[in-house]
Amino acid sequence: MPCGRILLFANGDCKDLNFYRQLHRSGDRIISVDGGSRYVAALGLKPFAVVGDADSIDPQLREKMERSTRRWIRNPAVDQEQSDLEMALRYALSLRPSELIICGALGGARVDHTLINLHLLALPLRAGVPAAIIDEHQTLRLLDRELALTGEAGDYLSLLSLTPETTGVTTEGLKYPLHGETLYFASTRGLSNELSSGSARITAAEGLLLVIHTTSSSDIR
Repeated sequence: MPCGRILLFANGDCKDLNFYRQLHRSGDRIISVDGGSRYVAALGLKPFAVVGDADSIDPQLREKMERSTRRWIRNPAVDQEQSDLEMALRYALSLRPSELIICGALGGARVDHTLINLHLLALPLRAGVPAAIIDEHQTLRLLDRELALTGEAGDYLSLLSLTPETTGVTTEGLKYPLHGETLYFASTRGLSNELSSGSARITAAEGLLLVIHTTSSSDIR
């Protein structure tokens, strides 16, 4: 049976716990991704499942999680082939969620982890499940055909092609509109546009776009 929204907490940065406390809704299922369990514990949330080999969890927290968590998902056969977040996403998708929100997938010292986490958004995209990576300032999504979003006028919106080219890109609600244009990989053409109102719509004919929505109150540029 399909479930509702799932929040995954990975082992990156979750600096403002109040932000994530407000993000959480009653009825959300919580999945801890190994070391991300510390955020779940700090928020006072009970995880539906913990995914990973527990190599980045404090021993005392691990003991607590093992007593209170309904499921601990670990597959030694793929531990060296998949990251904990990939395993968690694949498990979450098997539950047929209505939406996936991924927290703690950005920041930290490992740029390689951050980059692969962005690419892992392709898993829910292929499965037809709306998904986003979220932190206190940014929301990141993948688009292959159409995406509508809400925000505030002045919010930044960057459209970055992850394929050699993304064709037929058309936008509504942006300060610098695009009309059936082509965005290329490793080009800054789609960088730092802005919302001109409280909503925007982006469509593309072919290709894959990383859509990065940054709040206008953020110091990030």
